[in-house]
Amino acid sequence: MPPLLNAASAKANVSVYDEEEDGYERDGWETISMDGQIAGIRTSTIDEKCEAFDTIVIHCSVLGGRFGPYFTQSLELTLPALQFYFHEGVREAACRFIPLLTSCGKQSGTLIPPMVTASLSKLIYCIQIETDPSFVASLYKAIADTLRVAGLQNMAEKRKRRSVGNGVGGVAGPGGGGGTTSTDPNPSTPHYIATDEDDRDEIALMEKMEEFTLEDMEKALRMLDGQHPLLIAIASVRKLGCHRYPWEGEEEGLRGPGDVQG
Repeated sequence: MPPLLNAASAKANVSVYDEEEDGYERDGWETISMDGQIAGIRTSTIDEKCEAFDTIVIHCSVLGGRFGPYFTQSLELTLPALQFYFHEGVREAACRFIPLLTSCGKQSGTLIPPMVTASLSKLIYCIQIETDPSFVASLYKAIADTLRVAGLQNMAEKRKRRSVGNGVGGVAGPGGGGGTTSTDPNPSTPHYIATDEDDRDEIALMEKMEEFTLEDMEKALRMLDGQHPLLIAIASVRKLGCHRYPWEGEEEGLRGPGDVQG
């Protein structure tokens, strides 16, 4: 296990040089041009980091409480990995890992309430600054699964539960962060015009991700505060349905309900 943890803790190997310099294109490196400079990222390092995280997640899932000796060190590696923007696979693995680690800590007797609070606080912070709707959905799922596994006895103080609940609700409400998800039951934003099949597929995928996000958001809020006012808004949006682009049977270019042909 130590070699895996060491690989999972690896930092991204980044080099920066001027565009005028020769020889900056090297095998095993991904380059990005910005502001007259070239940033080179060693792909082998971050790929190994992702593989290590995936393997550790599997070990934790299989071992359960027997993974306890590595619980604290793994949690310390996982929370910062949620913001490892060089590799999406690392971030997704971190999302999956947090609920598993919570379960491991609970089974092994090494889980303490501050660890649960720290994990949830980090997940909420990431939602606030995240712009990728698919990863927002992963973050909300991690919150819901962590709460389900930890149990509210690890957040015994009502004030603490309400604080986390407000954090989840705060990033989900109108004007909050969290990608494109909105809990406004009467959105004023006009429908997008789907001009071709690719656009329709992309919007349909976004709708599915929004529905998954709303579902996990609702689960998390109900566990924290069954009377949270945002639950009404979420229920309204889910009842109306996220599929606001019913173009089946419509001519290309129509926006949806209410549109008329000229």
